Amino acid sequence: MDAPLRHALRHDPCRHHGPVSRALAFGDGLSLVAEAGCLHFYYPQSLRTLSNALVGEGLGWVRDFCNFYVDRDYAGQTPTEDLRRWLAARGLVEDSGGGRAEERGEGRAEERGEGRAEKRDEALAMMTAVPLAHLALVPVDVDDVDGRPRVLAAVTAGVGNAVDITAPASGDPRLVAGTINVLVFVDGHLTDGALVNAALSATEAKVQALAADGVRDPEHGTPATGTSTDCLAIAATQRGAPTPYAGSGTRLGRAIGAAVYRAVRESLAAGEGAA
Repeated sequence: MDAPLRHALRHDPCRHHGPVSRALAFGDGLSLVAEAGCLHFYYPQSLRTLSNALVGEGLGWVRDFCNFYVDRDYAGQTPTEDLRRWLAARGLVEDSGGGRAEERGEGRAEERGEGRAEKRDEALAMMTAVPLAHLALVPVDVDDVDGRPRVLAAVTAGVGNAVDITAPASGDPRLVAGTINVLVFVDGHLTDGALVNAALSATEAKVQALAADGVRDPEHGTPATGTSTDCLAIAATQRGAPTPYAGSGTRLGRAIGAAVYRAVRESLAAGEGAA
């Protein structure tokens, strides 16, 4: 993250002083707007995306990626509906007349040569109780052909509800707003299998970052592997030759791992510094 944006977020412009916008050094024009409790990443073309986000889940094509801030006492009874309402307030989801699809979504399946019916241009939304000023942006070059980073990780990380996935579960799963939200932008053409590879690489790196920081499951005292509500999105520009691999045996997978590892640790460190 550049120094002016870091300074601006630290002073909560998204709550008090209107939106703060920055062009990010990635692809053909990734931008970030921090506004009214939301980090909004926008790319001018639809990105092939794999995610477990409540809005924009699964495989699809996405231009707008939002990470919404919620208070720690957020009840979380209707998170998907809340996210859609917040997106609608920003004009990022279809109106009742379907204008969004007509303006941006129709016809792209034919243009791309895709035979399967898929979600087109749906906004993606996550939520977090981590202060937005704790955002970490980490670019990593893969081959430095044109001097532009091919991987960019954007992370807000909180571990108040850290868990060890191998420990016995207690109670019913429920939404907890404090979480680790990871967005990974890749300037490359990933097959669907490579998107899954990339998700594995990002997850492995997150676990390593938590281990390096000594984060533990407070109930069991064992090393934490994440939180109970972690969210991940991998978004690829689909430029260049297709690649079927993005795991630890590839330079791309290692770049994803390096970016996510650094970003998780930087975001957690920002929280410690603010405490």
